[in-house]
Amino acid sequence: MDEKTIISAVPIIPVVLLIGCILAAFATNGWDVQATLFAEDPAKTAKSLTEFGSGAPGGESEFFKFNDVDISGDRVTVKLEIQSPLNIPMTVKELSAEIPVGGGVGMVSLPEPVIIPANGSASLNLEGAMPDAGTVSDPHAMVNPAVRNMNMVLDISGIELSIKQPEGVGGVS
Repeated sequence: MDEKTIISAVPIIPVVLLIGCILAAFATNGWDVQATLFAEDPAKTAKSLTEFGSGAPGGESEFFKFNDVDISGDRVTVKLEIQSPLNIPMTVKELSAEIPVGGGVGMVSLPEPVIIPANGSASLNLEGAMPDAGTVSDPHAMVNPAVRNMNMVLDISGIELSIKQPEGVGGVS
């Protein structure tokens, strides 16, 4: 390359980088102009990820929805629906919680990681052993079966986010 070619090519490099960044921003937001230019407040997104709800009926968070409790034999399954507020997919790597069952408290956990699509939802089945303190004949008759002491590890584009709910605070109902 001669000197004239280099002198004329160098000023073009910043323009090419700028155009590449703009294209990457639009591609990340699905080529949606409004989503690219007026992105959601990151603080609001972070708050929705860490909010577990109040534990009262109808007090569920935007992130979790309690669906059902299923008891068969000495096993308990808690069905949750999780909604992603993010524009990128994420993986729930770990999730464990306590739930009142019968006269005791059972510990349930996610048996395997679950991928949640961008701005989508996924159903999670938390499984665990039935506590020794009594049984429940009809799990649907339980009043406010709030999930408590939830611990969760999310993988968001290679970044691991660990969220731990303080003991005795909140819950997903």
